[in-house]
Amino acid sequence: MKKFVKIAWRNIWRNRRRSLITMTAIMFAILITGVTRSLQYGTYDTLESYAVRLMTGEMQLQKKGFFEHQTLAYSFPENLYPWDRLMDEYDFVEAYARRITSYGLVGSATTSAGAMIIGVEPGREKQVTYFMTQLAAGETLDDGDDRRVLLGKGLADNLNVTPGDTVVVLTQGFRNQLGADMYVVKGLIRSGNQELDRALMVMPLHNAQDLFSLYGRITQIVLATRDFRRTEDYASRMHIAMDGEELRVLPWQTLMPELLQLIALDNISGAIFLLFLLLIVGFEIMNTTLMAIMERIKEFGILQSLGVKPRQISLMLLLETGMKISLAVSTGLLLTFLFIQLIKDYPIPLSSELKKAMEAWGFYTDFYFTDRVRVFIEPLVAISVIAVLSVIYPIWTASRLRPVDALRKGQL
Repeated sequence: MKKFVKIAWRNIWRNRRRSLITMTAIMFAILITGVTRSLQYGTYDTLESYAVRLMTGEMQLQKKGFFEHQTLAYSFPENLYPWDRLMDEYDFVEAYARRITSYGLVGSATTSAGAMIIGVEPGREKQVTYFMTQLAAGETLDDGDDRRVLLGKGLADNLNVTPGDTVVVLTQGFRNQLGADMYVVKGLIRSGNQELDRALMVMPLHNAQDLFSLYGRITQIVLATRDFRRTEDYASRMHIAMDGEELRVLPWQTLMPELLQLIALDNISGAIFLLFLLLIVGFEIMNTTLMAIMERIKEFGILQSLGVKPRQISLMLLLETGMKISLAVSTGLLLTFLFIQLIKDYPIPLSSELKKAMEAWGFYTDFYFTDRVRVFIEPLVAISVIAVLSVIYPIWTASRLRPVDALRKGQL
């Protein structure tokens, strides 16, 4: 085997020009694939983090049925569980906030509109989400506020109100009681999600409990975790049950399926582009290897005349190709790693026009790079498989040469 390895290295050096072409194609493909996937996954991580932490939260505890029906009938006691123990019992939980979510009619002096009304604990809510800090005007809510609300910028425009104005809320309470009250607008929220901004009203939790006659009860517990990408695993490890009440633990992947679909579609389009790139590289490797074999037909004929068996020639070619591929892949991965390390702290900013276009989707973010392991594993596996498949036919062709035919073709 050592003799074949030496011969393979010598042949690679002797045909270094053609070998360099093949290796460069592989290295370029790995670099392009790695950087492209780094950009995609880095942007996905930023997008997911932004969208998840905006308002929904990374995980939620809800009574079974609330996610499907969104009614107060699926509320539960706010002291059902000693929530401060969550951080001690589950090391992945970093913060929590209690919340009430329901709907009502919000009116001003001139008009009215339907709204999604959210009751929050301002201090805790800011630890798990940040929609309350996305202000377009006024100030955000504080723990000591009473009968103060935040409105989405779109809802405020529809109602023709500004910070300092008063709005009236009319709604149906927990046991079908009529809920009505007046609130002062403290600030306006511009989250980036136009649909949300046209229907959002936020008030302190105790005011929401009074409005909905939901005394001592809530509809959700919102959690912030150590790693939002692992929330499905975290959810499977949590079990909250007390006093006959059992809560569902829902990760953001369940709460926001449309976000996963959007990312999946974009990922598929990126994968199709990379597939075409890999096919081009595969044809380049096959063509280069086949041309190199055709140039060495006479050499193979002489070797067979001297007693070298076809399988030994195939082994020699396989070693040559394997060495070239291994060296090219290793160098390509190293270059990709170094390049990503240089650029990962410098996101690509969006133009103002593109930001405006993306606001219609409910988010906008710059393009980020990441150095996650899968960025390097994917091109390593893909390019290696393509390269191996590309040399099967040339090596099979060389193994079928007969000495007389090889010598005759070598003289042509």
